[in-house]
Amino acid sequence: MKNKFIVVTMLVLLGVGAYAQSPRGYVITGKIEGLKGNVIMRHMENGVDIADTVNVTDGSFVFRGRIQEPADMTIIFSPEARFQKVFYVQNMDLQLVGKADALDKLEVKGSPVQNDYAQLEAQIAAYRAKVMEVYNKAEQARTAGDTVQAAALQKDADKMYRGEMSVRKQFVLDHLNSFASLNELMNCISAENLDESQAIFNKLAEPLKKTTKAKEITERIANLRATQVGKGYIDFVMNDVDGKPVKLSSYKGKYVLLEFWASWCGPCRAENPNLREQYKKYNGKGFNILGVSLDSKAEPWKKAIEKDALPWVHISDLKGWQNQAAVQYGVRAVPANFLIGPDGKIIARDLRAETLNAKLEELFH
Repeated sequence: MKNKFIVVTMLVLLGVGAYAQSPRGYVITGKIEGLKGNVIMRHMENGVDIADTVNVTDGSFVFRGRIQEPADMTIIFSPEARFQKVFYVQNMDLQLVGKADALDKLEVKGSPVQNDYAQLEAQIAAYRAKVMEVYNKAEQARTAGDTVQAAALQKDADKMYRGEMSVRKQFVLDHLNSFASLNELMNCISAENLDESQAIFNKLAEPLKKTTKAKEITERIANLRATQVGKGYIDFVMNDVDGKPVKLSSYKGKYVLLEFWASWCGPCRAENPNLREQYKKYNGKGFNILGVSLDSKAEPWKKAIEKDALPWVHISDLKGWQNQAAVQYGVRAVPANFLIGPDGKIIARDLRAETLNAKLEELFH
């Protein structure tokens, strides 16, 4: 009985050890032949973007710090290399080894979570290679004048491309005890797969469910459930460009498009002319837009509003991806929007271009 207890205890410790944290922090030692300039390390912790920069000497550099939980960090080589890589850091010693002229082959050693993530990277690379193979065949058929075959292959390739998420989901199911699975599950969650996402989350190892990242996942699922089409809006207050508070509830009794965007978002800026046109067309009939910016600095936000000539009300708390409303509405990519009716119910979400125009025409004609 005693031996059985020892074996079980060791198994538990081994499972937890993959993402347990040492109070002494991490030391990341880099040795990259031919590297010059400086290196930047960035990661998010408690909603704050943390960045650290060190100089490179004879291809070597060192980062030191401490994190609450394993974190996916981005290392950026600049200015000469112009390359970046995402990898997982734990409070332990890690080594980055490689050559400046082959940074895509950079090796990261010392992190069990990174070892898991490296498996996923290899799987994704293999999957994308298969997708590109089909795209290339479609292009060859198109060049040969076989438009029917080219269209069929293009359709297959597009379907495969959209199916990459299934690879990530399978990784989570195969690594239910790995911290790397938390980020992947978070990225897989959408308004269309909440039950599936919850079921996968329920299968995770119990220690993982107690982490901060797990809390973010449960909150995201809950927020997406609360903002499904047919649900009532979630009220919030946020300051406009002049620092005056604006309540979403002040639009009750009218149609309002809650539009999440940012000055740095290309697709958002590309959609602005259409939004401006639709606003001009229907504002007099009761259609409003409330722009919520995920910018973190006021100047570029205000300049974008002025440059794009956007006449509706704009608000932001300048917290970037931690924007209060974005978190409440489960927004993790922009552009994103929610069309809310006069009764306060969400009518539709993520309407863009012609789909938005058609919906507005349906409502106001």
